[in-house]
Amino acid sequence: MPNQIVPTDADGEHVAVVASDRDEIDNLNRFLTLVGKQDERAMVLSLATFLEDTLGRLLQAYFRDCKATRELVEGFNAPLGTLGSRIKAVWAFGLVTEDQFKDMEILRKIRNHFAHNWEGVSLARNDIAAMLGQLSRYNFDQTLVDGDGHRLLLGTLTSCCIEMHVFLGRLASGKHVKAPDVSVRLTTIPPPPSARWRYVK
Repeated sequence: MPNQIVPTDADGEHVAVVASDRDEIDNLNRFLTLVGKQDERAMVLSLATFLEDTLGRLLQAYFRDCKATRELVEGFNAPLGTLGSRIKAVWAFGLVTEDQFKDMEILRKIRNHFAHNWEGVSLARNDIAAMLGQLSRYNFDQTLVDGDGHRLLLGTLTSCCIEMHVFLGRLASGKHVKAPDVSVRLTTIPPPPSARWRYVK
């Protein structure tokens, strides 16, 4: 099956796709079909915009459901309102792997080149090609994405976009726990013993 995440016992970074996750992946088909047909500039900007939106929703799903969270992620001058700050946040909170973090950072840097220059920018340009060479090239069947710069970026980052979108769906449906609630109050009265983990609501 295309876009299937393969389970493995080797580490904790892989998870099998279940039936409802496949529905989430199917919902991405329109985006993936569209972005696959775009030229370099449109593809880079589309991938970055989709990822920025998905990471914002992912952070809101993971954090406490309150006004403070919405103010952190959305609105004018929101501290987590940019692609760069959202990438750093999901990495800092342990929501993405190191490879995912590095791949998204590479996309962000390439996006900035395309967004701030109206000519002379290409995935074949030496500095951008060097960044593309640092991509993880991760694919769900754990073979490396291969091809020219366009294929490397599209293949690696669409995998990452799918993973973020599926993770968001798992958080929203309660299949994955939200942020742990590690808040405490000091007291002189010994609290009752409890081994239960708490998570934000």
